[in-house]
Amino acid sequence: MQANTDFFLGANTPKGFVSFFDELYNPYKTSGAYIIKGGPGTGKSTFMKKIADELEKRGISVERVHCSSDPQSLDGVIAPDIGFSIADGTSPHVLEPKFPGAAENILNLGEFWDNDTLKTSREDIIRLSLENSLCHRRCVGYLSAAGSIDTQTKALLQRLIRTEKLDSFVTRFTQRELKKTASKEPGRRFRRFLSAVTPDGTVLFEESLTRLAYRVIALEDRYGAVSPLILQRIADTAVRKGYDVIICSCPLDPSGCEHIIIPDAGIALITLKNEHPFTLIPDRTIHCDRFLKEEVSEHRQSLRLNLKLKSLLVAEAVQMLKKARETHDLLEKEYRKAMDFDALGEYTTEFINKICAFKEI
Repeated sequence: MQANTDFFLGANTPKGFVSFFDELYNPYKTSGAYIIKGGPGTGKSTFMKKIADELEKRGISVERVHCSSDPQSLDGVIAPDIGFSIADGTSPHVLEPKFPGAAENILNLGEFWDNDTLKTSREDIIRLSLENSLCHRRCVGYLSAAGSIDTQTKALLQRLIRTEKLDSFVTRFTQRELKKTASKEPGRRFRRFLSAVTPDGTVLFEESLTRLAYRVIALEDRYGAVSPLILQRIADTAVRKGYDVIICSCPLDPSGCEHIIIPDAGIALITLKNEHPFTLIPDRTIHCDRFLKEEVSEHRQSLRLNLKLKSLLVAEAVQMLKKARETHDLLEKEYRKAMDFDALGEYTTEFINKICAFKEI
């Protein structure tokens, strides 16, 4: 990825918080990975934002990893050109070093807080932490119900898919769009979430598509049953031909494939569904109803009901995330009271200078 992009590496899903944070770095090939430890409100996100901004100013491509519980906050920054990555290693995306000191470095922002001040807020910190956890559990409950409905919809439609027509389309598409073999070696798969269920609703980073590809192709698939099959087949073919592929999973089905980006081919394929706030005008739209048998009309009423129920459940999950963010904001206030931000600011400047020197190594 040679552009400044935005993604999620973790998402709220029917199975709880699902993390792709193992995609941050390869511990066998780097010594420039940093894991941040520290409580809420200790400046982890601000610290990483300053790093990302400075790297961009110096012409270094940056991937910003956003927090699905607050998309305005960062959970990580990746700068592959200089072999650097940094991430929040606290719950729910707990990160522990595999080779401490040799591959990963620990940054403890707890060094800048006053323990005595925090102890005076002990009861409030415990109460707010428990309230926050409860809100997230309730969010998972709603997403689990929404995911169950989504699974039922896909199971219903699986037997109504015109498989031969779908396979024929994929063959023609890959022959046209992936004309040359990019490499003798198979390509790599990178896993990301392009969208996530957040306190601000479903957030989708569509600008990352245009930064990595010059053509955006939309698969209009209101039920989300056909597009995963098409995208997975295209991704498999691209990898065999040596193309690197960014596979973006669906928050309601994190094991599936919702969008793919093939930077070296200059194309991105995105699934258009009701829950996606997609404003970009695609270069081409493929209507997935064409791959369904006519018998699907017999199930329209049930399918529409499923879409409505899923939408209502996701909306309730969003409300729970809003409440979770409110309690988290109060929790951050308690920790900020104990922080020495002047000392942290000096440390941040020193760290950024150190990191930017990586380019010269």
